[in-house]
Parts: sequence; structure tokens; C-alpha cells
Amino acid sequence: MTKERNTRKVLLCCAAALLLLLTGALWFSVPFWQPGYRTVASEPFDAHQMEMVELNSAGIDALCSLPGVGEKKARAILEYREVHGPFSSLDELEQVDGISTKSIEEWRSRLYIEADEMQKEER
Repeated sequence: MTKERNTRKVLLCCAAALLLLLTGALWFSVPFWQPGYRTVASEPFDAHQMEMVELNSAGIDALCSLPGVGEKKARAILEYREVHGPFSSLDELEQVDGISTKSIEEWRSRLYIEADEMQKEER
């Protein structure tokens, strides 16, 4: 009988210790939600905004997908391309009215010039 009582006491103490341990862990853990804090991905991701744009074949819609490019800048790029032919480098965009070096640097990760287009123009 005493052995059975001792076993019960040990099990009860272990259960109480486990309960205290879990309660303490929950108390000091970071809450899942806190009022006033926004989640990391609070705005939906638009994959269209990350598409690469080939400068010499892009239309107005593709150019407008670049940050800071509206219809006016896109038309200026298209007009420059019509008058001067295909772009040979991204830096040539500086010649377009309304386009700054800062803008070109911002677009470098999204803009490219296909090598085949440049070779066709050289012939």
C-alpha cells in the first residue's frame, strides 16, 4: 500500500512539475499576435511587378510595370527608340527626357537588352 502511495505521489509531483514548466514556457514565449503590429507580408505580392522587361521590344504596358514609370515616361522611351533605333545599353536611357540615372539604377534588376537585337542592328 505504501509503495502504491509513493508511486502516486511521485506521479503527481511529476505532473505538477510538468504543468509548471509548460506554464512558464508559455508565459515567456512570444505571442502569436500582438495588437498594433502588422504581419511581415501585410500587402499581397504581385509577381507581375517582378517580371523582366526587354528594353528594345517592350510595349507601353511592360514599361509601365517598372517602378516610377507612367504612361508619359513609357511613351517617351518608345518615341526615343523609334527615332534613334534600339538601345545598345541601359545607360542610353539617360538620353530620354524625364529619366534620371537614379531611375536607371533602380530598374537595372528588371531591364535587359537581348544580345540578338544588338547584333541584328550591327549588320
